[in-house]
Amino acid sequence: MIYPKKINKNDTIEIISPSNGVKSKKIKELEKAIEKLNSYGYKVVEDRYVRNAENGVSSSAFNRSIELNNAIQNKGIKALIACSGGDYLVQIMDLISFDQLKKNIKWIQGQSDITPLLFYITTKLDIATIYSFNAKSFGNNNLPELMIENNMEFLNGKMPKQIEYGYKIDNDKIEQPWECITEDRKFKGRIIGGCLDSLKDIIGTKYDCVKSFIKKYKDDGIIWYFDVAEMTNEDILRTMWQFKSAGWFIACKGILFGRIENEINYTGITLKDAINYNLFDLNIPIFINTDIGHTNPVYTIINGSIVKVIKDKDNKHIMETIFEWKY
Repeated sequence: MIYPKKINKNDTIEIISPSNGVKSKKIKELEKAIEKLNSYGYKVVEDRYVRNAENGVSSSAFNRSIELNNAIQNKGIKALIACSGGDYLVQIMDLISFDQLKKNIKWIQGQSDITPLLFYITTKLDIATIYSFNAKSFGNNNLPELMIENNMEFLNGKMPKQIEYGYKIDNDKIEQPWECITEDRKFKGRIIGGCLDSLKDIIGTKYDCVKSFIKKYKDDGIIWYFDVAEMTNEDILRTMWQFKSAGWFIACKGILFGRIENEINYTGITLKDAINYNLFDLNIPIFINTDIGHTNPVYTIINGSIVKVIKDKDNKHIMETIFEWKY
């Protein structure tokens, strides 16, 4: 696995808009996010469409791809962070200069609809990427400062241990600890995943490189994580069947489902039953309500890295990330 170089103070981060842009009512949050990144010592620039958001996109697929390709090739830009998610990143996948990325390796971070981009870069190009909050979220008052600090430490080449928060943040703290729906034991493997709503669209396409990724890293074992945005429990059941049938869970050592903000079902099936229907016989730890995804607090996940999940003396889960290559 190739890990991009750490970024240093006075380096430049570019905020990109490969899917949607930032809506006018969220511009203040974006500006606050830029101030936050500046406070860590980074220069921040934006692509030309970040502040556009119309019909679910920041601009046309062609324009978005040009901006992304320019950012990839610009040697003065040390990291890219998507401004927001959306629905239409797949429109630009065929237009991205992935060969240029191999020549200009840098950290790329995003969440939600940015999944196809990150997933392909890691599973096909063997370059680590970051699944964590999008740029405008740095200006979200509900985002714990520790989450931001952890994210910045990863960009700086450090490997902080991320401890289970045990609650989700809305207007108030709501107790919702990690829950193992199978056997709760420590496990270790190479982590990959993303937003389940987007991952399901990749399977069977030329951007599905999971089999070769698993073949390369099967001796490490694979840990999957899934961030559920808008899927119903019925959708989750069908998608888990699809992934399992396609061989995505070969060599799997554990699965982490992020906290779901609003669990939805139409037939009465619970989330646990939707997951266990297809995955129970894997005989691996499977967790729900982990600190991953659309609901704060949010872990920073390094796609492609080795991760170890253990418990501390207070019975809280800890995620340790291991880079095989030292900066």
